[in-house]
Amino acid sequence: MRLEWLEDILAVLETGSFVEAARKRFLSQPAFSRRIRMIEEHVGVELFDRTKKPVQLKASVTDQQTNIRELATRLHDLRNGLRRQDQESQNRIVIASQHAITTSVAPSLIKDLAAHNSLNTQLRSANRDECYALLMTKQVDLILIHHSQIDQIPAQDSFFQQYELGQERLIPVCATDELSRIKKEYESGHIPVVAYPSDSFLGQVIDREVFLPMRPDMAINKIAETSLTLAILPLALAGIGVAWIPDSLAVPDLANGKLSELNDLFPCCELRVMAIRLQDFESKIEPAVWETIASYPDRKGRS
Repeated sequence: MRLEWLEDILAVLETGSFVEAARKRFLSQPAFSRRIRMIEEHVGVELFDRTKKPVQLKASVTDQQTNIRELATRLHDLRNGLRRQDQESQNRIVIASQHAITTSVAPSLIKDLAAHNSLNTQLRSANRDECYALLMTKQVDLILIHHSQIDQIPAQDSFFQQYELGQERLIPVCATDELSRIKKEYESGHIPVVAYPSDSFLGQVIDREVFLPMRPDMAINKIAETSLTLAILPLALAGIGVAWIPDSLAVPDLANGKLSELNDLFPCCELRVMAIRLQDFESKIEPAVWETIASYPDRKGRS
């Protein structure tokens, strides 16, 4: 049984609902529900009574909550103790980064950390919900995430310290040899799209800032979907449809002519790149790390 699974069950016990438990765990509702199904499949029994609204833990699980709490606490303390000792002996920091940032901001930041602090950095690539979950369960020291201007970063100021490292744009592109076809389909009221899933952060940004404002008669045909930004690029290059890609990722193929930008037809999405850590969990090397982050060359401001 994984520690985060025990913490998921405890979150339902403490909040009394899947919705509030998902919010407490910094997961979207669909992602949290998938995790619960995974736990039940692993254990081999149903943990929740879905005949009741809202869904409730079964009495057999509720009766075990003291044991669950004790086990979660012991595993938490053991993991953090081993991790802290390992980091202090190896001068290592663990970062979780959204997939797109892993190939844009993260490499130069890791280079700075190595140059100024002689650090070994372990980089984990994950989606935005998973990054927050890893941070809250103290499996990583800090996270690098995208933040949309109209989104709210969780407001628990006592929990988080955050810096803005820079800004990126999601730009609309398509394969250059498919440009004529894409424009004809657009004129006829159809848009073939390589999309992010609607329950992912980037999918929600595109849905809200691009698709929702379009005229009502425009048909959006999501031909392919993936939450991996690095997979969006080859799908766009294959000529499948329009894709919104971080500008830093698209630059080489825009320069060599394989991709064409469609900013005359579709809007871009402005994103901030944020570094976030917990206020109450600091290893011996973190002050130097945050000093380096605060002076990161591409950082536009401090929040």
